[in-house]
Amino acid sequence: MMATFFPWVQLLFLGTLILPAHTEGEESCPLLLNATASSSTLQVTPGTYQANTTYQVTINDSRNGTNVTEYWLQALSPQNDSVGEWEEGQSTNCAAIGTAVLSPNQTTAHWTSPDSNLSSVVIRAYIILEDSSTEFMTKTLSQESTTVPPTTSPNSVSTVQSSSCLVAALQLLLLHLTCKLLS
Repeated sequence: MMATFFPWVQLLFLGTLILPAHTEGEESCPLLLNATASSSTLQVTPGTYQANTTYQVTINDSRNGTNVTEYWLQALSPQNDSVGEWEEGQSTNCAAIGTAVLSPNQTTAHWTSPDSNLSSVVIRAYIILEDSSTEFMTKTLSQESTTVPPTTSPNSVSTVQSSSCLVAALQLLLLHLTCKLLS
């Protein structure tokens, strides 16, 4: 009995150390979890995706910085990986996604696409308001001559929520197994 008990305790201990550390990085952007669609618009020039190209990304926000604390910009591949480099703003990681953080009076940034053959890239912009609410908008750049309409919700929200649920379920299962072994 003791021989089978010890590996389970090790597994439980390892799970409680690793899993919270994994979700900690994803929770570093709690403001994005309840983001709502913005009435502002996102302009990206040029409007089609090409490798190793610099794009001008502009947030057209009628508030003109009033009640805005920051603008966050992200660029994602079809696999939801952070791609390219932002030239302006402070750089940070938000749920493992490279994010450019702009001041309220800076609504334009330049992004350089990676030197790889991607089919498309999604540019996300978040408006962080003084009351801690967040608005978002997206623009998809495709290799074709047309752009795809914006999506209705940011992909990172569903990824973070599903990862958190999976972690909670796994921890509950490990706790249940430990209790069974101890009884």
